[in-house]
Order: sequence, then structure tokens, then C-alpha cells
Amino acid sequence: MGRVTDLTIQLLPYAAGVFASPLPVIVGIVLLFTPRPRPTSITYVLTWIAGLTLATVVMSLLAGLIDGGQGDGSIGAWVKVVLGLLLVVFALKMWLGRSQDSTPAWLSNLMEAGPREAVRYGVLMSAANPKELLMAAAAGLAVGASDVGTAGAAGAIAVFVLVGAASVAAPLVVFLVGGKSTLEFLAKAREWLQDNSVGVAAGVLAAIGVLLLVGGLTSL
Repeated sequence: MGRVTDLTIQLLPYAAGVFASPLPVIVGIVLLFTPRPRPTSITYVLTWIAGLTLATVVMSLLAGLIDGGQGDGSIGAWVKVVLGLLLVVFALKMWLGRSQDSTPAWLSNLMEAGPREAVRYGVLMSAANPKELLMAAAAGLAVGASDVGTAGAAGAIAVFVLVGAASVAAPLVVFLVGGKSTLEFLAKAREWLQDNSVGVAAGVLAAIGVLLLVGGLTSL
């Protein structure tokens, strides 16, 4: 149990990186303003969770095939270095572009979306999202190199996904509890995210990138 707990704690910074990613949350809020908000938003959140889970499981299986995946071997150490560098680059790009309009033009097209479109955007915002993939790769590297067994690995991945998904699921939970009366609040939350979250997310990604980079370099 101690090793599972240690692994879970090790995954929490990566879960925080997923949690702090603003665009999937903004998409989730926009979908609450569609003609069929409940089924559309529920489909989006469930697809997003499934996409992140699948990406993490695949990455952990691949990491298990790497000799010295956790860093004791050169391959695993270099994987951590590369992941760390990519995260730092992403963070720097986000920080430098924070004063620009970072909201994609295609967000306006979501206003007429339904459950079918929600599946597509759920995949795009999770398994096909470079930032989420980097977090899944980092988490998968730790899980794949651990010795906690299948049940322990599944539990650690579940915590990683649930913590990361909390920000994406929160708007839906607020809407389901409060109904249409919460839409004004959610609209303001979306505006705040668009105006302020990029800098925060950049800082989180940079910190995780440095953590991976230092861990990889010290293991070479």
C-alpha cells in the first residue's frame, strides 16, 4: 500500500497540470449553452475522461517496455528530459502569447453542437491535446516503471484522471445542481478563464517541466 501511495503522490503534479489546462474547461462551459446542454455536456465530459484514461494507460504500458523507465536506465532518463523540455517550451509559448486573444475562433461553432460533436471535441481536448498527452506521458512513465501491480497502477491512474478531470467536470456539476440559473455565473467564469488562466497554466506547466528535466538529468 505504501508504494501505491507514493506513486499516487508522484502523479499529483501531473494531474495538476491537466487540471490547470484552460481550454478543455472553456469548451465544457460553452457546451452548456447549446440547445441540448445536459446530454451534450455529459457526453463531452465522459469522452474527455475516457480519452485521458486511455492515453495514460497506453503511455504506462509503453513505459513498462522501456529499460530503466523511471530513470535508472539511460532511455527512461532521456524520456524524462525530453518531456521536461517540451513542457517548458509549451509553458514559454503560452506565457509569451498570454496578452493575445487565445480563444480559438471555432469555439463559436460549438453553440449548435450536440452529443455527436461533443464526442469529437472530448477526444480533441484529451487524447489529441498535446498538453494533456505530455501530462499523460509523464504519468504513464511513472506508472509503467513502478512495481505496484495491476490493481495499484489502476488505482493511481484513477486518482490522476479524477483530479485532472475535476476542472472539466466542475461546470457540468454546477449546471446540474443549479440549473439554468447558473448560466450567468458560468459565462463570467468562462470570461475569467479566457483572461487570466493562461498565465497560471503556463506557470504550472513550467514547474512540472523543470521537475521532469531535473529528474531526468540527475538520473543520467
